[in-house]
Amino acid sequence: MAFKEKFRTFLEESKTKILNNEEDLSLGVILPTEVGGRRSGITDSDLEVSQLETDPHADQEVLDLINPDYFSDEFDPSLYELEKLHAFFDQSSIDADRKLLLEQLTVVSKKVFKLILDRQENCTAQLNHIVSVQVDLLDLVGTCRSARSSLGRARGQFINSSLGILAGFRRRQQALSLLENLKIIQTLQKTGERLDQLLSEDKYAEAIKLLLECQSVAINYKHFTSIKQLSTKLQDTLVMTEEQLDVSLAKVCMGFDTMTYAKIQEAYRLLGKTQTAMDQLLMHIASAIHNKSWNLVHVHAAMSSSSNPEDLSKRPYPELCQTVTVDLFLPCLLDLSKALWEIMLNYRKILDWHQNNEMFPDLESGSEAELLETHLQKQYVEKKLDAGLTRIWQDVQTKVRVLVLASNLSELSIDNFIRFLDIIHRLIQVGKEFSGADSETLHESLQKQCLSYFKTYHTSRLDELKTHLENEGWALCPVKPSFTLKSLVEFSHLKPVRSPSKKLPGEDESYFKRFWNSKTPFDDALKDLTGEEDILLDTDEDSESDEDLSEEQKMEIRKENEGMNNNFASLKEKSWVAPPPKQGICLGNTTLMVLRLVGRYSHLMNLLHPIADEILLGMKQLFDFYLFTVHKFFSSDLPDSEPRSANLKNYFNKISSQILLQKVSLSETDTQGNSVVKEITRGIVHEPCMPGSINLNRKDTNCGLNERIIGVESCIYLAGQISELLPILSSSIRKPETLKDFSQTLNLCKEISAPVYFACLLKLLCLDQIIPIMGKVSWELKEVRSQHSEYVDILLNQLQSFSIRLDKVSGHVPMSPSLRKDLWILSLKYSSRVFVEGFSLAKRCTNEGRALMQLDFRQFVLKMEKICDIRPLPFQNFVSTYIKAFYIPESELETWVKAHPEYTASQLVALVNTVAYSNSKTRQKLNSLVSDLSVRIRR
Repeated sequence: MAFKEKFRTFLEESKTKILNNEEDLSLGVILPTEVGGRRSGITDSDLEVSQLETDPHADQEVLDLINPDYFSDEFDPSLYELEKLHAFFDQSSIDADRKLLLEQLTVVSKKVFKLILDRQENCTAQLNHIVSVQVDLLDLVGTCRSARSSLGRARGQFINSSLGILAGFRRRQQALSLLENLKIIQTLQKTGERLDQLLSEDKYAEAIKLLLECQSVAINYKHFTSIKQLSTKLQDTLVMTEEQLDVSLAKVCMGFDTMTYAKIQEAYRLLGKTQTAMDQLLMHIASAIHNKSWNLVHVHAAMSSSSNPEDLSKRPYPELCQTVTVDLFLPCLLDLSKALWEIMLNYRKILDWHQNNEMFPDLESGSEAELLETHLQKQYVEKKLDAGLTRIWQDVQTKVRVLVLASNLSELSIDNFIRFLDIIHRLIQVGKEFSGADSETLHESLQKQCLSYFKTYHTSRLDELKTHLENEGWALCPVKPSFTLKSLVEFSHLKPVRSPSKKLPGEDESYFKRFWNSKTPFDDALKDLTGEEDILLDTDEDSESDEDLSEEQKMEIRKENEGMNNNFASLKEKSWVAPPPKQGICLGNTTLMVLRLVGRYSHLMNLLHPIADEILLGMKQLFDFYLFTVHKFFSSDLPDSEPRSANLKNYFNKISSQILLQKVSLSETDTQGNSVVKEITRGIVHEPCMPGSINLNRKDTNCGLNERIIGVESCIYLAGQISELLPILSSSIRKPETLKDFSQTLNLCKEISAPVYFACLLKLLCLDQIIPIMGKVSWELKEVRSQHSEYVDILLNQLQSFSIRLDKVSGHVPMSPSLRKDLWILSLKYSSRVFVEGFSLAKRCTNEGRALMQLDFRQFVLKMEKICDIRPLPFQNFVSTYIKAFYIPESELETWVKAHPEYTASQLVALVNTVAYSNSKTRQKLNSLVSDLSVRIRR
């Protein structure tokens, strides 16, 4: 193959040099030079082939013999020739093939050169054609110049003729102007009829313009008696027109029309009363807000009360609001919000009209005094309109605030309360967009009422959560694998975050842009909050029956339930078929309830920014109570001797003092100076009780391992979902430390898995029974043994049985690889502790005995790496370090004891007694040191 590669390289280089050599295209010269660079000389056969004479017939025959693939663009000739070589070849055959290829290349090259020479005549013909085209272009340029000259002469003749026509037209216009002046005098008598017609058609600007024109003309012709009487009538018509203008301006407040408002403004501009029009507009807006609010509340008050309608019509607005009952409060608030929205929308349309239309089109013309006056009028209009935004929004807030304060919000259900908040929240957003001012009036009226409502609601929800936890069966809730908190309708208020390129049209537009032409922001305010959700798996697809199990698996389950354990050897011989692992999300029914409550709380936070921190604290208390209960239920059987996380201790102590109801004694001093002890109750909810249906001691139910996994993993899943929610809620939070504290609590959630699972493993594995067996092993050996001790097989047998249990559990409860690994790590931690505890029972230990300890542990490590599929096995150093400590000299033993507080006092004492058994003083000193260290560790 090396030779083929070299030969292929040679062919490639030869082909390139032959085709690219520009100095001499003679193959007879190139080929010997290139080939000569690789060989010591040129053979006679090479010269012979390169100097062949040209014979057309022979060349055609050579061309016909060439493989057609050589003329393909993607063809690799070098590779093709190399592949043609046989497994066994000699130099003569290669040389023959090379000569044939050289001959073919020579013929092809000559053929190419011949074709180039044949095309030379075509090139000459094309050059001649280009020269002729150039001559034609020169002729065309001359023609264009001649045409332009002729067009210039025609234009001059046309201008002279036009001037004569224009002179005649001017004389005609002068005659028409004279005739028009005569007609004006004639039509003054008919102006009254035209004015009445224009006013009936709401063409105020045209009517006023006609009035002013008539008055101006009448001044010029006032020496006529008829014209003088007409002037008086025109003045009365002008006053009547101003009154109609004011009525039309009031109608604009409730229904804006661009054409009508433009006519009204034009009419006021012609009258010179633009400033008066703005004052009147704001007055009509305020009147519309009051009248519309009173009428709407009066309608709902009439439906709520049996009072005499005449008495209701005499009541002021605040008293009418008190008459509205709770069941009609939301419809009344909704109708009021819609009506006030219409008024604000009309005012925004008025403001938009003034921004997009010029009220004074002749602003740039006129004298300086006129320009100054017009500029001042424009500034006045702009200031009035801007000031009107705040004034109108303040009136709107006042009307809504009076209605809210007159109602008892505590009687509303949570769904209606959220709807109420949603309406107010939208109204506040509309006000923010309308005037740019904060809605302090509404916020202040809502804050106390809503905080009181939330505290009552939160307390009832904690009680409800306690009831659910006390009756929870900790069975798997069959939700879909794609389930997230946003799958619940309680989180439908969360808007999906899209990149700018993926945002829907109008998604980020303001309320006024979205509802500029139709509808209102409050149309869907009373929509059904329950909605439809598809979160549960199909029971037919998810159900599991005994028919899915083989007879062998059924028999194994029966034996396991009866407490029968096979030995390790039988487990090797028996073929164990694990059931298919359960897929999906580990979620309990109560977890789903907590998620729904979190959704409602997040909705409240979104609507109640002033008390968002208190609501977030309530959400945290929900999670704290749920996490506390899961830990209490499933780690209650953990022995007190087992170490517990200091963070968890502090966390659960904090929960007990803040959330759980408990009596506390406080010392106070009365008016007479005596100390009085009073008992007060602190907290929110009572501590939950363990459900009677859960038994954590029965081995046939795996000591509650299924329930523990569902409880712990649902907490972790809940924490993960809330962690994704917190960044969305951060915009509503005013105290970042509250959010930070909640995040730290969520991160602490995973720490409960160790005590919960370890309490179960202590009962399932029962490895403590192996310690007495290890105590019977004699470590005072005189010979090195090659066989490990029997207790290792017993220990491995227990762990192999545990592996089968995990396979069975994973068939009923989703068990992620990380969870399975965590369970094995806890089991290995338990096993390593058993090893150290068993080794600590050795009273005498020789070097051969220590070698047996290492052999036993090494055998355990090798087998367990196959069983649990974890490499390297954790906690090896914990056991190995203790075994190696038997080799430590007595002088270094004190330093070693101080450096290893991870071992118990009994283990350290046993080590000291074994190593320093011959020196009583050293042994006594080290035992005293161990006692001091154990006291510090407990503290």
